[in-house]
Amino acid sequence: MLTDTPQQPLIERIRDIDHPEAIRRFFGLLKELIDIVNLPNGDARLAFTVRQEKTSIIANINFFQALRIQKPRRGEVEYHLTIKKSCYDRLKNIEEWVFEPLTEKSDYLAVIIGQSSVHLLANPTLHTCWEDCLLELVESNKRGPHSARHNADVYRAAEDDAFQSEVIRLADDPTLGDRILNGYNVEEPEGEYTTEPELPNQPHNLILFGPPGTGKTFALQPYLRGKNARPGLASLITFHPSYSYEEFVEGIRPEVMNGQITYKINKGIFYKACLSAIQKAGYGTLADCLHDSPENRSQKLKKAPPHYLLIDEVNRANVASVFGDLITLLETDKRLGAENELWLTLPYSRESFGVPLNLFVIATMNTTDRSIALLDIALRRRFSFREMLPDPTMLSTIDGVDLAQLLRTINERIEYLLDRDHQIGHAYLTNIETHADLCTAFRDRIIPLLQEYFFNEWPKIQLVLGDNPAWGKEPDHRLVWVKKKYTAGAASKLFGEMPDSIDEVITYEINPNLQQGEFEQIPAEAFIKIYQKV
Repeated sequence: MLTDTPQQPLIERIRDIDHPEAIRRFFGLLKELIDIVNLPNGDARLAFTVRQEKTSIIANINFFQALRIQKPRRGEVEYHLTIKKSCYDRLKNIEEWVFEPLTEKSDYLAVIIGQSSVHLLANPTLHTCWEDCLLELVESNKRGPHSARHNADVYRAAEDDAFQSEVIRLADDPTLGDRILNGYNVEEPEGEYTTEPELPNQPHNLILFGPPGTGKTFALQPYLRGKNARPGLASLITFHPSYSYEEFVEGIRPEVMNGQITYKINKGIFYKACLSAIQKAGYGTLADCLHDSPENRSQKLKKAPPHYLLIDEVNRANVASVFGDLITLLETDKRLGAENELWLTLPYSRESFGVPLNLFVIATMNTTDRSIALLDIALRRRFSFREMLPDPTMLSTIDGVDLAQLLRTINERIEYLLDRDHQIGHAYLTNIETHADLCTAFRDRIIPLLQEYFFNEWPKIQLVLGDNPAWGKEPDHRLVWVKKKYTAGAASKLFGEMPDSIDEVITYEINPNLQQGEFEQIPAEAFIKIYQKV
């Protein structure tokens, strides 16, 4: 059974316009429009439409045309930006653009710019007039002649670069036919068709934790670029120490417009991920979802496809502060559509808000940054944890060096001297194909990591690498050398007098041949003898 979707008319209009550069520029303008009006996808005041008879894509605010791209039957691609009539005198001196009233009695004009004059889109006066007009249209209670249906994929193409690239690519595919259906359509027998997707067999809230290089971030890739991944399937964010609730959910951001400071409520990635999830259940907005009956809401959200929020380096931020009062809503039985569903009122917009049942939160956590034991107890109770440890079986033998045994030995020594959270992941030694690659990995990645782990404790680094004298390596084969031993006499000679400290001082350095890239001077035995005692 073939099913029509909003993507098909969007892709067909992009194909009709037949100018990828112009399409990308239009979506860039549309992204500016979305940021200026600060309205979510599905808001009743927005109507993003595609029109076959006009070969155009249009953004409407309160049913007034605000932005348009069009390819006339004859001539070049055109951009239409709506301004107030009062701006006409400020713009009339430029001959390359044309003015056209939206309607006979309208208070607004469309400034029409052809593709050959596309540089005029950067005109600061035009941009200011367009911005002022957009803000006025948002507040307008008037209704113009437009009544077409909103196409949510136009909004998504402006916000999601990956989705935008995909629809432009599909528009350029001459074999497209009827294959499009939120990615691709397939023809199935009538009796085997089902509307209920198979939900992921995993916790709603999951943290993948482990030492660096164990493939935690790589485990997120199937949701973004796997063979079954589709545009809009997942949202990705990387936390950092200054990340806040205002960036994650919603907050007020100051902006300067026409020399005046204005304040807008901006939605964060968590809010947008929740919105994407409920839109997959057929709702336009969170308000639509909350106003539905509990029975309908539960049925729709349980049948809806999943949406994933992927959080890399979750423990680098103050997680309790970032999630704030939403931490309770993450629980599976408290989500919208669940048995004990809850929602709350957001502090800035005063909107009602809940976390839908088809949203899955998957995060990664580097245990060298912070132990699980130090995480907020409320977060630990609401998330499932899955440890990802180094996997030596993924490594091979290079130039006689058994990389798997090398990694096991190094990690056993690190675990003894520090703890298991500071082991080295197999990713540090994957993609090693030559002796030079191995030398480069130790010089640029592994030894600097050990320096961070054992700050100023070079004897411990030597123990990890088998460079301590008792292990039996030839001095020239050691990766970390003793640079100099200072006895009392040597110290007096260096300073002219005896320093306060009379202890013997030893300084260290990395093997100069390794440091300077003279890898042919570093024999394979330097690595073999890390795990194999003489």
